[in-house]
Amino acid sequence: MSTSLPSAPAPIVPRSFVETLLILVATTLVAVAVLQAEPLQSANDRSRWATVWSLVERGTWQIDEIDAWPRWSTIDKVRSRTSPEEPWHFYSSKPPFLSTIVAGLYAVVRSLTGYGLFNHTALVTHLLLLIVNVVPFCLTLFCLQRTLQQLGTALTTRTFVLLTAGFGSLLNPYLTTLNNHTPAVACAMLTISAALRLSLQPRRREFVALGFFAAMTSCFELPAAQLGIAALAIAAGVSLRQTLRWFVPAAIIPLLFFFATNWSATGGLKPFYATYGTETYVYVHRGIPSYWSNPQDLDANTESPLVYLFHCTLGHHGLLSLTPVLLLSLAGPFLVKRFRSQARSPLDTGAQPDQPDSLLSARQGVCRLIILGAGMTLITLGFYLSRTENYNYGGNSFGLRWMLWLTPFWWLAMVPLLEVSGRRMLTFAAALLLLSSGTVTWSLNRPWKPSWVYERMEAAGWIQYRTPRPPFDPPRFSVLLQQPGMTASDTFVNSRGDRVTLKAVTTSGSNSTTMTVPMAILDGVQILPGEFGADSLSLPTPGLPPASRLNIERATDQERITYRLQQIFGTLRSGRPFLSGGTTWIPSVRQPDTALKVERGAIRVAFDVPGFGPCIERVDVLFCDQRPLGVLQWKVTLTDADTGDTLRAETWMCSDY
Repeated sequence: MSTSLPSAPAPIVPRSFVETLLILVATTLVAVAVLQAEPLQSANDRSRWATVWSLVERGTWQIDEIDAWPRWSTIDKVRSRTSPEEPWHFYSSKPPFLSTIVAGLYAVVRSLTGYGLFNHTALVTHLLLLIVNVVPFCLTLFCLQRTLQQLGTALTTRTFVLLTAGFGSLLNPYLTTLNNHTPAVACAMLTISAALRLSLQPRRREFVALGFFAAMTSCFELPAAQLGIAALAIAAGVSLRQTLRWFVPAAIIPLLFFFATNWSATGGLKPFYATYGTETYVYVHRGIPSYWSNPQDLDANTESPLVYLFHCTLGHHGLLSLTPVLLLSLAGPFLVKRFRSQARSPLDTGAQPDQPDSLLSARQGVCRLIILGAGMTLITLGFYLSRTENYNYGGNSFGLRWMLWLTPFWWLAMVPLLEVSGRRMLTFAAALLLLSSGTVTWSLNRPWKPSWVYERMEAAGWIQYRTPRPPFDPPRFSVLLQQPGMTASDTFVNSRGDRVTLKAVTTSGSNSTTMTVPMAILDGVQILPGEFGADSLSLPTPGLPPASRLNIERATDQERITYRLQQIFGTLRSGRPFLSGGTTWIPSVRQPDTALKVERGAIRVAFDVPGFGPCIERVDVLFCDQRPLGVLQWKVTLTDADTGDTLRAETWMCSDY
């Protein structure tokens, strides 16, 4: 099956200095942003970096070792094992395709420079991001510019579309972090370019490029499999024989690599993240439930499909609210006929349309791609609207990141309106681009945090995704647990090595608690037992600070020590209960396979401190009902209310847990 096509390409307008300058400036700004970006920005990219480190440094897909370090820890992980006899291990929940490619680059960088991801994290991640993000971004812009040239578009149109792609796209913030979306965009643009060239000159290399890059896009973004199917149909429509001979083998190369890496990592063809909701995600490991056992905040969203659709388009993650310049793309599919007809009587675009048939073929080809892009946009959006069990908008991130691979189609969809309307649309389009660029710039170095639209909507009370933290029941007014019939003791230490043992006795049927200190080492000095002719000191008001400030000059040694102990174990005399900060788990030091369930609490009060003036005292507590006195750790911080300077900070925790 073949179709008669022109043997010559459409006329190419020489690239202008303005276009080249725009591409280089956009690339430079993105490179600077990458070099300034914080490494390991989110659980998402840490998951991939952990795999890269493990592959090169340990030769394994398992990320247990690197995940144990707090800076590298991620919730985007699964727990798996090959058999019941094998121990459990953590793996990244992300498909290993991209991580394997980056690991190969990292191995080269490590060999040439000697720098490693763990000890030189910022340097190595920035260098790798320049390779996997910035270079493809530059190639994407040049490829886009050449595609626009082939269509014989006006310089103003080419300039505007390049400005959008370079400075006002949802893609830009993600160029500063490791993710699968940015290489997918580059491959999608190369697929578009190959498809357009194939419609003009059905040469062998065009079949190869179309098959390879369409498959690569599908490997980076699994919903882009529809693009692979469409590319196969396009190639077969030109020549079935050439498709089988060149397109299919080229497409098989990345697909084989994808399935081979996935098989090596998971032991099967199904990616780990396709097992969401199973025991790979929902588990208790060494006493600690996985994050996905009880998702929080945006990950626990239960909105209706209609509300979800609104926020995907016009709301806090909206394609149009964050980048309103995409409003121009909406008109593209409806104007393709008028745009195509211009090829028969071209406007003054600077081109020399001495081959009108070729120009017509180029515009016909891109019009089909614009329609294809619109269809794939609706299919992708519809797919995610159907996943009601995971309505999290892609997490706390900038925009709908799982639709980023479609952005080259959206860029091209702007062309018909810009060409048909001419200068009449330019002022309106420029305003939309300015708004889009402002939003993109605001999130440039924070792709894994909500956009300003999200923050404004949350501040106004229009949205609320934070999981409610119910108050303590009963209310907690003290760091220390006090309850009728209580008899308990525990020992606490601080970072300076001070050590204090508390013993509490509450008379049954009474709220009166007697708290004694049988042992205390403060400032490196053994205070109790033995000092003051007594074996212990009694704290007159357990759990509360002294009622008045101590007169240091007139106080006895015993009064000074008692006052100091009351400062350590007291809380704020505010009359307010501690605010709940939610539940977490702390691994047990004494029993490595278990963990302690703790409830976070905090309270702060402003008051005057003699000699310091207005101050703020804050107490952060990890309450734990598994401990004798109901507390695992607390921190008292005293700050200057005017300057914010820390005047005193002291952390105490159980000595044996």
